[in-house]
Amino acid sequence: MEIYLPVANVTVNLWILIALGLFVGFLSGLLGIGGGIILNPALIKLGIPPIVTVGTSVAQMVGATVSGFLSHLKLKNIDLKMGWIMVISGFVGGGFGVLLAKALEDAGYFRTFVLSLYTFYLGFTGITMFIDVLKKDKKEKSKNSKLKDFIQKLPFKMKFQFTEISVLVPIGIGAFAGFLAAVMGVGGGFVVIPALIYLANFPVQKAVGMSLFQMIFVTSFLTYFHGTVNHGVDIVLALILMAGSSFGAVFGAAVGQKMKKDHIKLIMAFLVSTVAIMSFYQLFFEKPKPKPPVEVVDNPISHFAFNYPEIYSLTVIVISLIAGFIISSIAHRLKILIEIYLEKIRHQKAQ
Repeated sequence: MEIYLPVANVTVNLWILIALGLFVGFLSGLLGIGGGIILNPALIKLGIPPIVTVGTSVAQMVGATVSGFLSHLKLKNIDLKMGWIMVISGFVGGGFGVLLAKALEDAGYFRTFVLSLYTFYLGFTGITMFIDVLKKDKKEKSKNSKLKDFIQKLPFKMKFQFTEISVLVPIGIGAFAGFLAAVMGVGGGFVVIPALIYLANFPVQKAVGMSLFQMIFVTSFLTYFHGTVNHGVDIVLALILMAGSSFGAVFGAAVGQKMKKDHIKLIMAFLVSTVAIMSFYQLFFEKPKPKPPVEVVDNPISHFAFNYPEIYSLTVIVISLIAGFIISSIAHRLKILIEIYLEKIRHQKAQ
């Protein structure tokens, strides 16, 4: 079953997109990471223009973060003072990333740039994860302590709700996370969460809450920016991926609760390294598929996106927030039903 993506101006098998969304969501729920690192190279492989892949990935993250953001806000896991500093710096880093993406797309080098980032950034991340799982010794701890000593010596100390640290740390974390979201279409979890844990001594749950707080505002900003500057947001693709990933995350989280932490890390390292290798292959050995450029074509959504980009981008943000809330609510209800069913089975076996 083929479906036409109006802004990307390509036709893709619907079941492949749904399966991809479910798979990425499952991995996101299992590993606790954003699915963009796996989703985006796969979408480029399917022939979707990289500029649309990145912009749409950011748009679907707007909806995907709603449920988690509200939950952590209720649990008071968010330091609003530090959070707004990270949001504003994320706007700056993300804005620069969108303008860079525009310049590279116009010059015809954006695909090469994105795949290069995936190859080297994910390759480095995968190797680091393998080392972290396989090698746990005192030298690693001493390196971490040296890094923390350096962070503590930074100027412009500021007292926050959960820590006292230089304001340069949240500014740097926020700007870098925003930049990566803009040019790679990935969530801030890969940057914000480990950075807050290791550099600012944040507990894991509070680091997750801060990451979600920053990303719901930054991804909304980047959706608007990508939509108006690059015309790279496809609402149809975003909704399909959002639905698939939300339901996939339910099953991933259920499986993840039963697995050991080191096993999860090992799976994550393997997947990240595999995507890095795939991106390397696409970069150096695979010619890009011939495809029409991102332009106005004969359909109402594309006309809306190109002729009224500001209104279209705001509409995408609102729809993503509403759809994300509804889908996540249904997925959460499904998760509860699954847990009740599994508990009944365990109870029956115990008898």
